[in-house]
Amino acid sequence: MAAMRSMGRIIRSGERVALSHYHLDPAQWSEMLTAPGTTLPLISCWADDARAYVLLLEGDCPLLASTIVEDRRYLAPSSRFAGAEWGERVSYDLYGVEAMDARGNGAPALDEGGWTSTWPLSSRPGPAAGGLRPLAGSHLLRPEQTGLSGPLELSFEVLKGKIRDVEVCAGAAHRGLVARLVGKTPEEAMPLVSRVTAGGFVAHPLAFARAVAQARGLVPGPGIRDVWMILLEIERISIHLFDMARTARGVDAELLATHCDHAREAIARACSEQGVSRRLMDMVTCDGFRDGLEIVPLAQAVHAAMQPRLAALEELHRVFAPRLDGVATLDARLAECFAVGGVTGRASARSMDMRRREAGMRLEALRATGSSRGDARAREGLRLAEIRDSLALMERILGSIGLEDDEPAPDRTEEGIGVAEGARGDVWYWVRLKDGRIESLHVRDPGVSLLPVLGAMLRGYAVDRVPAALGSIGLSPAGIAL
Repeated sequence: MAAMRSMGRIIRSGERVALSHYHLDPAQWSEMLTAPGTTLPLISCWADDARAYVLLLEGDCPLLASTIVEDRRYLAPSSRFAGAEWGERVSYDLYGVEAMDARGNGAPALDEGGWTSTWPLSSRPGPAAGGLRPLAGSHLLRPEQTGLSGPLELSFEVLKGKIRDVEVCAGAAHRGLVARLVGKTPEEAMPLVSRVTAGGFVAHPLAFARAVAQARGLVPGPGIRDVWMILLEIERISIHLFDMARTARGVDAELLATHCDHAREAIARACSEQGVSRRLMDMVTCDGFRDGLEIVPLAQAVHAAMQPRLAALEELHRVFAPRLDGVATLDARLAECFAVGGVTGRASARSMDMRRREAGMRLEALRATGSSRGDARAREGLRLAEIRDSLALMERILGSIGLEDDEPAPDRTEEGIGVAEGARGDVWYWVRLKDGRIESLHVRDPGVSLLPVLGAMLRGYAVDRVPAALGSIGLSPAGIAL
């Protein structure tokens, strides 16, 4: 009897086509989905006319498997990876490719009946379905009622005044961004990538730039790498302050919210005074950073603006934290199963932080360890701890900026995977180039990993309490439906 093979070994038995990408035939794909033993964490799932893909984590390294789509069908990754259902639904809406033996009810993810054609990205699009589909839930939160910064609609099944189930309606949030990027050079695409979401003006272009560099067989030098790290930490501090303020307002902690707003404004003003945009838009380029950016005075100005404010924020957090006890708790098992990242994952005992795998990272500055409480209080406390870590990391980088390391350049395969640990979690880009232009692209924003756990986090709540809970989760609609 043949020895049973692990999921990772099965994937690597396929045809290697890029640094971490293996083509599997249908038999190997089926074997991967039924392999005994540990299920590797799923980062993302997607499909187009030609192939279906799953991006997994093996340890802290990406592993990409793909298989052919035959007669518009492929064996559903969700038969093994519960978090794959969203990607399968999106792929059906855009390409008309069907995941066989999929979990869930197969409801549309994006196409709510108002599109001018069905399967618009397919080589064989169909006629428009016509007529908006009714939403399933008995209660509805329109985008303006969710408290979120973006057009995401939530539909609820309610029993005796309490939420029993949640359906996410992202059709209005879909902007066709990926379709607009295909065919462009990476340099032409970068301005659009830099505007995917206000929660990632640095994280998204940085993940994209890393994917493009890998596809081109390049490694950014240590000077570029350190500038990218500092920009990412400035963004982390700013977004954490935004999410803290929104959470605080949800529980009538207006004083804490105001202090967070003032601190965030001080950082924005420091950026502006250093000649860069208030939210660091258009700072990252494919091969480095914007001409004229002086990273040392920028980092020093942000540090000087933020450091004196920390003590007051920590004291106010101690005062108001009890109000957040038990709010929108995420069970540790769900965080692990659905690879929930960022503060929300780390506050639920999933310790993954992709910064720890980066070459040149000053690991001694990353001291925040997360929590297993999984509620809004744990998330808020962790955001504060990570702000302190970000300031310490900036100090360490400034003390040894451009420190050399021995990171080897990958082979040029015209395909690359890039990741950046943004303020709300790990942002992933997969890029395939042809003749210098983007032939194919996939984006995974950390908000996607939150969709399958929202129901569990909100179950038992009254609908009118949902906005306060959502604020603490850090969900951003803009990156979910690209």
